[in-house]
Amino acid sequence: MSNLIEVRGVSKSYGGVRALVDCDLDVREGEINGLIGPNGSGKTTLFNVITGYERIQQGSVSYRGAEITNAPPDRVFRLGIGRTFQLTRLFTRLTVLENMLVATQRREGWLRSVVRLAGSVSERRRAMELLDFVGITRLAHEPAANLSYGQRKLLELASLLVADPQILLLDEPAGGVNPTLIGHLAERIRDLNRAGKTILVVEHNMEFVMSLCQQITVLSQGTALVAGTPAQVRTNPAVLDAYLGGEDDPATQRELAAEAERHRPRLSVSEPPAAGAPPAASEPPAAGAPPAAAQRPVTAPAGEALLTLRGICAGYGGGDILKEVSIDVPRGQITCVVGPNGAGKSTLMATISGLLMPRRGEIHFAGQRVSGLSPREVLARGIAQVPQAHSLFPDMTVRENVEMGAFTVRDSALVARRCRAVEDLYPIVRDRASERAGSLSGGQQRLVEFARCLMLDPDLIMLDEPSMGLDPQTRALVFEMITQMNERGKTILLVEQNARAGLRLSSYGVVLESGMVRLTGSGTEVLEHPEIGALYLGGAVSEAGAQA
Repeated sequence: MSNLIEVRGVSKSYGGVRALVDCDLDVREGEINGLIGPNGSGKTTLFNVITGYERIQQGSVSYRGAEITNAPPDRVFRLGIGRTFQLTRLFTRLTVLENMLVATQRREGWLRSVVRLAGSVSERRRAMELLDFVGITRLAHEPAANLSYGQRKLLELASLLVADPQILLLDEPAGGVNPTLIGHLAERIRDLNRAGKTILVVEHNMEFVMSLCQQITVLSQGTALVAGTPAQVRTNPAVLDAYLGGEDDPATQRELAAEAERHRPRLSVSEPPAAGAPPAASEPPAAGAPPAAAQRPVTAPAGEALLTLRGICAGYGGGDILKEVSIDVPRGQITCVVGPNGAGKSTLMATISGLLMPRRGEIHFAGQRVSGLSPREVLARGIAQVPQAHSLFPDMTVRENVEMGAFTVRDSALVARRCRAVEDLYPIVRDRASERAGSLSGGQQRLVEFARCLMLDPDLIMLDEPSMGLDPQTRALVFEMITQMNERGKTILLVEQNARAGLRLSSYGVVLESGMVRLTGSGTEVLEHPEIGALYLGGAVSEAGAQA
């Protein structure tokens, strides 16, 4: 079967961060293709390169054999390549039908749309047919702002179909969508494929992508690690190694992938599956369905719980990301929360810190309820967070950034003592005090963020993906600093993509999957659990498997 899109040797960097490195990708015509990989592996960047939103200096992108490298997005779209985005882009003040009619401007231009106020009869009929196809006709005259998150995803898909593209690039179509709508969405994608559309899906929901796609490519550290059927990808040790943090060692990944290839059964050539049919390798659960095990009943880890969550439900745009989450964070220890992409880890941190209000459930800190408080009030109680994205003020000096951590402290002598303390812990604060924070490397900025956080002397420090985007040597330094903070009496709640490193330094581990707690136990128990691979790469988890 021929390739509709071919990517060869593409590299893309942002400053010193290499998002794509000599990356190759084949998108087979007439199939549903999947693109997966750990956080930061380059999936969305590759989408942006293909569709012209990002320019490259190395490599090539071809469509139907013709090179389209660095073509502008409008030209790529006119060629028949359509895409959706990870976050829906709708006109929320317009009705569902009006959003569909806006999409007709892609074909006719803006001038004609200014001259007339409403779509033609044929355009309105086509719009209603597409709304019926995705199953939201009844909402045609409802403002888009009133739609659930899943309904917004369906509207965005219908809007894309107005232009009748030959290939659809879908960026996390199931992200944040409830299980019922996920199954409906999967069927609509299969219907489009049966109608002759080629699909490329980036998705974090492993059950969704494994049951939907015929061919899957795995990215790790910006390059294609493995490509094959869902069964081949799911059983390849290099893939699980990448998801659990083995991306620190690309040579190990390549060795594991090569070993898996040598031992792959050599099947006789047979007819490919019918367009849109799910792969025949195994019987996965329905698309979007959670693993078989229910959430484990809460059993507190050893030691007094400083932070407790009970039955937390929270999310964005009307959809729950966290579903009845209950966790205990023991005082004076390091608790590490891990899980596959899209499991709800960062949403958990935002909910604890007050940036996101829970829809249901309670959060208690040091015996007092903190759920429903503002971020400022949560901070005043003694909970501080270092976010995933770098948060320093780049034009301010290192010292000024650190002192900003004590902005609410009125005692100047106390601020001076704390400054001296963080300088002893992080010498870079003293050595680079007068330099612009923006001139520091990513790892150095992370250490300054730790120092700023300590200026408030919090009881609980929440770290969201502190090793993200750092080289292996710098990651090791960051983890060493986390251990030192804990040894000085700080309770740490760590969300970490590098599951191996995070769980090894933690006394207590939690695995989130599809917004629910799936495994709990000591860091070592969770890391060595035989079913952690199923939680990361999809597959049924036994009832016993949930009881780590």
